[in-house]
Amino acid sequence: MKIVIISNGPGLPEVVEKYGHSSSWIPSIINNQHNINFVVKKVYNNELLSIDDGDIWIVTGSKYSVYENYEWINYLKKFVKKLVDHNKYVLGICFGHQMIAEACGGKVVKNKLGWELGSYPITLTESGTKSPLFNNFYNNDIVYESHQDTVIKLPENFVELAYTQKSNQSFSYKNRIFGVQFHPEFSYDVTRKLMDLRIANGIEVDNEILSKSINSHHIVNNFVNIAKEGVQI
Repeated sequence: MKIVIISNGPGLPEVVEKYGHSSSWIPSIINNQHNINFVVKKVYNNELLSIDDGDIWIVTGSKYSVYENYEWINYLKKFVKKLVDHNKYVLGICFGHQMIAEACGGKVVKNKLGWELGSYPITLTESGTKSPLFNNFYNNDIVYESHQDTVIKLPENFVELAYTQKSNQSFSYKNRIFGVQFHPEFSYDVTRKLMDLRIANGIEVDNEILSKSINSHHIVNNFVNIAKEGVQI
């Protein structure tokens, strides 16, 4: 099985130099029992994509906004819609979550309630409690956040799985397409570093204390398990 990780930016230099890039964090938290090859596509560097590149797709976060008029963002938006139309298995994380929503007819805007940066408990909807994406994850579990945009309108037939007081946190479509606004691939140290950097740059946070996220990393493995079963069928 081949997983394509669509990378949407080089990352903050201060984080990458010390902890590496998110495109390497994702493979590191996936169980070794999976027989998987990983391919990283740097779409922000104008690398071209084909639906035949992989069986499973993960769209990463980014410092950019999905509504910005960059050629590579417009290209990615069309490609993500193509993945959805071809019934591929796709997980969007943060920017990737917003990209799926925007590509399929939803709406993403800068959150008038401000940044979600740090650790937050999220609330699962009834559908969320039943979704295999949230296996080994519980209502009000802590997740790591780093974003100022939010999905204010879900595409038609998308199902909300989780939310906070500030934003939608997860959705699904046909049990193939998933989005999570939070970062299951972040570690405590990475999140602390991001917080400190952005606080130093004047960004206001809801709470400077960072609580540990215990179960959010399960999300990526849960997605791979869902996709693996579907691909094998």
